[in-house]
Amino acid sequence: MTRTQALYARFEVFEEQLAHCYFLLHERFIANPPVAKFWADSAMEEMEHFSMLRFCREKGLMAEVEVDPDAADHIEQLLEMTKSIVREPDVSIDDAFYASLLMESCEIDEIYGKLIRTLVKDHRLLYDAVVASLRTHHDRFADGAEAYCGNKTFAEAFRMLGQTERRSLEGARHEMH
Repeated sequence: MTRTQALYARFEVFEEQLAHCYFLLHERFIANPPVAKFWADSAMEEMEHFSMLRFCREKGLMAEVEVDPDAADHIEQLLEMTKSIVREPDVSIDDAFYASLLMESCEIDEIYGKLIRTLVKDHRLLYDAVVASLRTHHDRFADGAEAYCGNKTFAEAFRMLGQTERRSLEGARHEMH
């Protein structure tokens, strides 16, 4: 396996494990259908990320992306913290959003965006659909935090992440033209 293939595979694992965390939260809050649905939808978004990375790797649509090894290790550490929080049998809604904020505020989405950028050349419609989903990803978390959390600062944090994400995606879009 080449270094690039290994990088894609590593981030596939991150996305898949994050999806699993969100599926666990879906199960935890199953008695509260709107909250359970929020976590199921979040898990499906992460599975989409996993699938796109796998698609890129299997089709050889990979870019030589420079990723700081410390950033990947940091994501892995945050993922382990997130797993430990969501595994708690009495995890609260606020704790669940805190755990998701750990992951959503790290570099994982930025790196994911760089890794899928290769789709733009031969799979423009797919790329545009994925980017449209990424543009609203953090806003959906902000709306969920606003609706379900006791601590409203989580909603504000996710809104700021959404704004930053959109600026980053717009910058990348302009670089490609």
